[in-house]
Amino acid sequence: MTPTSQLCQSGLFKKRSELLSRNARVVLSYERAKAIGLALGITLNDTLNLTQKFWDIHTDPIIVRDGGATTLVTIQYNLVAGTLAKYAATTRPDLVSLVEDILRWNVSGQFCLTELGRGLDIFRMKTSATLLPTGEFDLHTPSPSDAKFMPPTIPVKGLPCVAVVFAQLYVDGECHGPRPFLVNLNDGYDMCNGVTSMLLPPRGGSSPVNHALTSFHHVRLPPSALLGDLTKSNTIHRDFMSSIWRVAVGSLALSSVAIPYLQVGSFVAARYFQRRHVTSLQGNPLPIMSYRTQQLPLLHAISQAFVLKALHKWAVEQFIDKNLDDRVRHGIGACCKAVMLQHAQVANYVLSERLGAQGLFEYNQLSNFYSEMRGVSIAEGDILALSMRLVGDILSQTYELPFSTHPDGPLAMHEISLFDEATETVSSSSDFTQAFMQYVQPRCQQMVESMGHRMAYDAAVDQGVSQCLLDLYIINAIKTDAAWYVEHGVFTRKAIVHMEDAALSAALPRLEELLTAMQVEPYVSSPIISDKRWEEFSKTLPVYSSPQAQVPVARL
Repeated sequence: MTPTSQLCQSGLFKKRSELLSRNARVVLSYERAKAIGLALGITLNDTLNLTQKFWDIHTDPIIVRDGGATTLVTIQYNLVAGTLAKYAATTRPDLVSLVEDILRWNVSGQFCLTELGRGLDIFRMKTSATLLPTGEFDLHTPSPSDAKFMPPTIPVKGLPCVAVVFAQLYVDGECHGPRPFLVNLNDGYDMCNGVTSMLLPPRGGSSPVNHALTSFHHVRLPPSALLGDLTKSNTIHRDFMSSIWRVAVGSLALSSVAIPYLQVGSFVAARYFQRRHVTSLQGNPLPIMSYRTQQLPLLHAISQAFVLKALHKWAVEQFIDKNLDDRVRHGIGACCKAVMLQHAQVANYVLSERLGAQGLFEYNQLSNFYSEMRGVSIAEGDILALSMRLVGDILSQTYELPFSTHPDGPLAMHEISLFDEATETVSSSSDFTQAFMQYVQPRCQQMVESMGHRMAYDAAVDQGVSQCLLDLYIINAIKTDAAWYVEHGVFTRKAIVHMEDAALSAALPRLEELLTAMQVEPYVSSPIISDKRWEEFSKTLPVYSSPQAQVPVARL
């Protein structure tokens, strides 16, 4: 039982958003985000000190019910409240009341970092904040390509909106580097003077959020708007990375939504596979669950849900260990993000495909899950960029990530071999950078995924996850690079097939037990999981008919 198990049964979450207009869906997402936040009861201490309650936000199954609400919740609690809480607890106690208002949703918070023309090169942002003789700041967007990209800054529901806006600080004509500023954007009805927000079209396939381009035309900010001090540092880049530390937190936190997505997606698929029948060669009705083509992706997704839950528990423990180098913590976050997104996206695609035509529709959740997770893969650090940086650091021996607790296992052997190959490639070249760019960079994400597989397996073994789930997990990881295992004589292709079959045969009889253990049925909105659900759903559909026609009750 979770804090949101009753909330998900309320009218707010029973409403079928896919039948609403874009504007109505956006408003509904704000209402749901607020309800989720208040139900979870997040405090300033939770977001500042990264308590378990904070991490649980992103693994609560209610997160899957509305991707727009998820976006708003993680911006509100992690990026905005988390950034401000750090100052409120140290140099800016005057910000405590604002943080409390943000946590209670009296104020909407946004995080304006990325620019349209910068992408990942955000350290060289062009938005400027110039110190004036009065002590105020002039916040300005020099050109259209310098607009802040994506944060939903459009006025909604009369809810005042403030933002942490990053801009280059100029003092006496000298650039002091990127700094965060606290800026009022709108009062919930109208934009503040000098602030312009241009509404972007909706993202394809995901719950709509008012993503926008936000620009500033010589906006006057009070001295208190600057978060930090005016002094120019000798370590500008390191200080900038410290000021956006909540992005690194989000890399792990937001990626963990893959767990409830796997749980709910596999539950929907399982129930549909059990209900949907075809006619056997003997002329008898046969549930499609009888086929290995349905069983394999389903049980793999379930095993990944359990294993990733163990990985998340271990990773959070590492991430909040203040004795660990920040770079190590961020590296663990990158590995988790890579492997969580890999598993979730494969499952979302394959399971939705196994639903046939039903898998195309948003009301059955899985196709929408895929689009939502695409956004997660980019938000709070693009997976490919994180992977390239992490592999580059490891090869240059900048730092080391935790070693395997099961170093003799095949996944640990695979990881070590990939890095040994990469090390040999760059060390045998007279130009490290060129060799890295040419031969290693295209393989960086695969290398980081290999670390993630090993970490997930180690965590699951150490936490006592069932052997049948471990066997399914490890064989799936092996299949992502089966060529390596065959090439090095670890397994033959035939052996891999038989290992998978044995693992599946051991797990399949426990299907109902595993589905029950995930505790996600109350959060499933898909109508295809039962005849009753489908009948109720069909009654909500617009009907076009002639007056004389009899409308049958739609059934599958």
